[in-house]
Amino acid sequence: MIDLANDVASDEYARLFRMLSAVNKEAESLQLSTVVHLTNMALLQLSLDWEGVSPENERSVKLNAIFRHKTKLALDDDGPRP
Repeated sequence: MIDLANDVASDEYARLFRMLSAVNKEAESLQLSTVVHLTNMALLQLSLDWEGVSPENERSVKLNAIFRHKTKLALDDDGPRP
């Protein structure tokens, strides 16, 4: 059985991730270091919220893996996968 609620939520997280990534890239091109820093923090927090984990309970290696995985899902040409 497919859980449509999770699919919709995943699509929304991916959409937000793409928007924040676009803001981050634009801020980098304009050399707005504070905005780049804030969007990097927002992207990491969004990844953790998407995965449903708390950073206090995870090792940094796992946090990095979650971020890389969510980046791949959000920026994949085919869109997010369940």
